[in-house]
Formats: sequence, structure tokens, C-alpha cells
Amino acid sequence: MSTPSPSHPPDTADHAWLVEEREYARHEARRGRRHAFEHLDPRRTALVVVDLVPFFVRESAYVRGIVPRVERLASALRSAGGVVAWVVPGYAPPSAKDREFFGDEVARALRPVRR
Repeated sequence: MSTPSPSHPPDTADHAWLVEEREYARHEARRGRRHAFEHLDPRRTALVVVDLVPFFVRESAYVRGIVPRVERLASALRSAGGVVAWVVPGYAPPSAKDREFFGDEVARALRPVRR
């Protein structure tokens, strides 16, 4: 776990993740520049956020660690005229087969959160 700060809430974790310099060099050799796009037009850009849903956030310190970053990206992109798309699982009541396979505890965990 990490030290709490305004940008890193308590009970969160970070992956020690980075892009290796050799990967940048490989991309530069292949396409002549570091990044695929030299410029992004925010009005033609979308941030697609996949599966950042309550039960993942609740169960994973790593997921909680990325929430503030996703919120900052989403806010900045919206302010610049971009679109934020949230991809979340659909809900259907668990069938008898689902309950048999996953069990009632999982079926309860996957139910939608009412606000």
C-alpha cells in the first residue's frame, strides 16, 4: 500500500509500471517518432473506461488507486470537448444456472448498485 496524499487516497495501491526505454526506441525506429500520434484533437477523442464499477473498486486497492487518475483524465477531456464512454457490465437477474455455477455470494456481489 502507498502513503496517502491528496492525489493518492488511503487504502490504495500502485503498480510499479513504466514503459521501458527500449520500447520507446523500438517504436521510434519503426515509425520515426516516439508516439503514434503527434497531436490529439480533443473534440475527436474519446476516453473509454472499461469495468471501473463499484464491486471492482471495493475489492481492489489497485483499482482504487487509478480512480483519481481516471477522474482527472475524464474531467480534462470533457473540458476540452472530448467524450468519455463508460463500459460497464449489463445486468440481468442471475439464472438458476448462474447461481449453481457461481454461487449466491457472487450473484449478490454482481447485482446493480441502486443510488
